[in-house]
Amino acid sequence: MKYLAQKKRKGLRNTRSLTILAVMLAITIILDVTPLGAIPLGSISATVLHIPTIITGLIAGPVAGLIMGTLLGLVSLLHALTRPVTPLDPLFINPLVSVLPRIFIGLVAYYVYVGVKKLFRKERAGETVSTLLAGAAGSLTNTALVFLMLYLIYARRVVEIVGAAFNVILISVFTTNAIAEAVISAIVTTAIVVAYKNYSRNK
Repeated sequence: MKYLAQKKRKGLRNTRSLTILAVMLAITIILDVTPLGAIPLGSISATVLHIPTIITGLIAGPVAGLIMGTLLGLVSLLHALTRPVTPLDPLFINPLVSVLPRIFIGLVAYYVYVGVKKLFRKERAGETVSTLLAGAAGSLTNTALVFLMLYLIYARRVVEIVGAAFNVILISVFTTNAIAEAVISAIVTTAIVVAYKNYSRNK
């Protein structure tokens, strides 16, 4: 009986994770194919496409976060193949640029969350602070790893397309879009994850 109860609980956890993955993948696709995936902020536009992956990692764990990150990368690859918008989009047909960096978004967010929460132990503020930092870390992971792969594989082509030195491009991105995306990711992730966990505890 004890074995059956444990197996049933494990099955429920698997079902829950699969449901979360399905919902977050659907949200990611909607964000990708509609203007909802980018928030205009004056002269820049901040993408929010990676937020469902961060939320998946924090709610369903690192494995689910890794899977969701891979799915996000595949969505990005298909976007580059079928609906290229910017001059850099064709470079994302390469899975080393579109898929590989996204695998780590949910993983990094999860381990930042766990690590920061341990510092706070059982303090009530720990949940909010750890989720905020995890949301920001997941977003910055996305930006940093994508540009790392672009530099390692396509540095010369990026410079030719953009018409500026790669270090100038990096400074521009990390002082504008990256900061905006990290702040938005932190706020949205915290609002959703904290509400979800409070609901789960009280259910």
